[in-house]
Amino acid sequence: MGTGPVKGFAITLSVGIVTSMFTAIMVTRALVNLTYGGRTLNKLSI
Repeated sequence: MGTGPVKGFAITLSVGIVTSMFTAIMVTRALVNLTYGGRTLNKLSI
């Protein structure tokens, strides 16, 4: 389904989305650990 350039674009787009999601999760986790890492939380307010 699709020609060579279309398949190449789809693969590149998929890799970009996965990389972006992984980076966003890791950076967010690092910032949360930096902010709340040393503290003990008694209550988690949402």
